[in-house]
Amino acid sequence: MLDIPPAEDPLLQYLTNSILKHGNRKRASRIVSRMLLWVHTFTRAPPLEIVREAVKTVSPSVRCMTHRHGAKNVSKPIALSEKQRTRFGVQWILEASTAKSGQTLEERLAREIVAVIQGSSKAVDKKKAVHHFAMVNRGNAETRV
Repeated sequence: MLDIPPAEDPLLQYLTNSILKHGNRKRASRIVSRMLLWVHTFTRAPPLEIVREAVKTVSPSVRCMTHRHGAKNVSKPIALSEKQRTRFGVQWILEASTAKSGQTLEERLAREIVAVIQGSSKAVDKKKAVHHFAMVNRGNAETRV
């Protein structure tokens, strides 16, 4: 396979940093570039836009913080910044890719990204569950603290 270095894109750099283990940046960068090749192979479309769309699709807009209010735990939904949303999206895609078929990390990651675009991913299900939990608990946002 070709070893094309990934384009200088903040999302790809963040993805590389998330994959990075034991300081081996060159290996993580190679995984990301090969993942882009796999995405292109599966979709026959520009891979960078597909990766951006997948992360944007999986990124949650809210999360719930749990705190004690008297004797019970109360979950309170909190809006996320763009950077936090991207972090959760990339993290969930990486977690869901471990269950995909494929021998290498780049292939599994590419399969997961394509699955996110098609809507049949565990990461999309997780986003829906988090959003649903936040909507159920939105009445707690106005509670007295």
